[in-house]
Amino acid sequence: MRLHVRIAAALIIASVQVAHAQDAASVEVTPAHASVVAGGTTQFAATARDANGSVIPDARITWLATPYPIAGADENGLVTTVRPGQVYILAMVGGATGIARLDIAERPISELSITAPGGGGGGGGANVVEGGMLVLALEARTELGDPLSGVEAAWRSENPAVADVAAGGIVTGWKPGTTAIVAEAEGHTARARITVGANPVATIAISASANTVRAGDVVRLSAELEDELGEAVRDAPVAWSVAGRGGQVGGDGRFVAERPGIYVVKASVGSRSAAVAIGVHPRNDPRQVELVAHVPIAQDVQGAEVWPIGDVVYLSTIAGAVYVYDISDPTTPELTDSMIIDARLLNDISTTADGRIGIIGREGASTRNNGIIFFDASDPRHPKVINEYTEGLSGGTHSAFIYDHYVFVTDDATGSLRIIDFTDPMSPRQIARWEIAREEIRAYPVDFLNITPARYLHDVYVKDGLAYLAYWRDGLVILDVGNGIKGGTIAEPRFVSQYRYNHSELYPPDYIAGTHAVFRYGDYVFLGDESYSGVMDLHSRERFATRGLLHVIDVNELEHPHKVAEYDPVEFGVHNLYADGDVLYIGAYDGGIRVLDISGELRGDLRRQGRVIGGLYTGSLAGFRPNMALTWSAIPHNGYIFASDINTGLWVAQLVD
Repeated sequence: MRLHVRIAAALIIASVQVAHAQDAASVEVTPAHASVVAGGTTQFAATARDANGSVIPDARITWLATPYPIAGADENGLVTTVRPGQVYILAMVGGATGIARLDIAERPISELSITAPGGGGGGGGANVVEGGMLVLALEARTELGDPLSGVEAAWRSENPAVADVAAGGIVTGWKPGTTAIVAEAEGHTARARITVGANPVATIAISASANTVRAGDVVRLSAELEDELGEAVRDAPVAWSVAGRGGQVGGDGRFVAERPGIYVVKASVGSRSAAVAIGVHPRNDPRQVELVAHVPIAQDVQGAEVWPIGDVVYLSTIAGAVYVYDISDPTTPELTDSMIIDARLLNDISTTADGRIGIIGREGASTRNNGIIFFDASDPRHPKVINEYTEGLSGGTHSAFIYDHYVFVTDDATGSLRIIDFTDPMSPRQIARWEIAREEIRAYPVDFLNITPARYLHDVYVKDGLAYLAYWRDGLVILDVGNGIKGGTIAEPRFVSQYRYNHSELYPPDYIAGTHAVFRYGDYVFLGDESYSGVMDLHSRERFATRGLLHVIDVNELEHPHKVAEYDPVEFGVHNLYADGDVLYIGAYDGGIRVLDISGELRGDLRRQGRVIGGLYTGSLAGFRPNMALTWSAIPHNGYIFASDINTGLWVAQLVD
């Protein structure tokens, strides 16, 4: 979570120490409202006046563009933009602040391409047969690689007698042959080679992995094709379709339904077709989430990460304290100690598997030497800080993931990944650095607000020699750090693949949005988006709204990750994720604790399928923001769920039948 760098003027004035001697009463920023295309720059100017309305000559102005990391302002008021959205430009002189707004439009199309089933007809098989239809996928991307949806293209066929094309890329094959289908949009042209073949199929028989399932269960369908002689046909393109509201079937024959009913799924090859009926009944999960205990923290303190291990749980704070609770009896957690650390915000906290060494991510140290803190947890109820590692991490560390005797650390200032070897916690050393290559953008370093616009690494998860990075507006990045798929090692990470999506199309322009959390489980990587209003005050006790989607990415083919499902909370957000035992536990911000069934194969809309097992609202009238839940994390441990709420402290719940 990074509320404190995407803030309104009131918070900046309260939080940032601007040592200016001028007694400015007001600051005017010009232009007050401007527009630019992402990637462009806009020059702003500011005039400071005293209480009498007189201009203060040579006023020292501190500039800031918020929210990060879609734009940055340098010391002269030149704002460089990266991605679309709304940015507030602040000019600060002493205790006075002037504000302007900059609207950033999306970049134009840089690349246009068409994807055709069967690889475009170049692999020896037909894309479509006589009388058959297929839908081409049009993909448009910006120069940063961000996908653009809803692009209006003009379609045409270079040989309509073989196959023609309608709006939306719907191709109809008329006679055997080959043609090119062309799409044109915004001065860009894409082509796909389409092969139309004679229809060799006389009969189709459909087999299904199941004929009766629950909503959300995936049925695998296959079509057995035969010609007029009864011989098997193996390379004819099969088109799948489904009748019934709430059902979907992919080109690979995988069917899933969101609601109960009878669905008719059809396989077609040109004019030949067959159908099968699939019955779907409600999911009706009998489990529930029940409250076990709640331990409030001081009303003027906000909680952060939670980490249960053994008979203790550690709770970091948006302050300089870590609280330690004895959970030998989870119904009555008892505070046993605390660690006081020089920081404005303590983020991730975790320990080695044996629980003996712990690591905390730190931001906002008074010395500006942030980085990570090591603590000795050999006496788990009374941990002690033993060392820190700050080299190259002065900008702060949001996330730190322990993998064996290494810790994968995010560097706020550069948006890079650092890998630290802490075989000896008293002598940790960096052994690797990796980052997305991108031109740096100059931004004025106001206090600890020194996050690099254009590149921001937010979370890391490592498993089986692969590192999964939540890279904010760059989506998911997968690295080989010892798996061998690309020859990478822990000391020399190698790029494997990336999955991008366009956050500006999913959230309002005045909202912060980025890929925040990542967790690998089974065949999937779960990605959580963090999103909330770009104008809010972390220290205010006023309520605010959050949003965020959960994306389910299939990584069976590591070099070709693709989205197969999602969970849209609709009325609240998504923060941190943890999966275990075919259950996904979500710190759902103002939704409290949310628990999802992720058993079996995942496709489609998980919420509509009824995969939400339940939840627990973690708001309290005595909380920092009264009666507002703001859950950071929910982690299962020894049959219980331990959760941290920013507003209300530590919660213990249980998943029961």
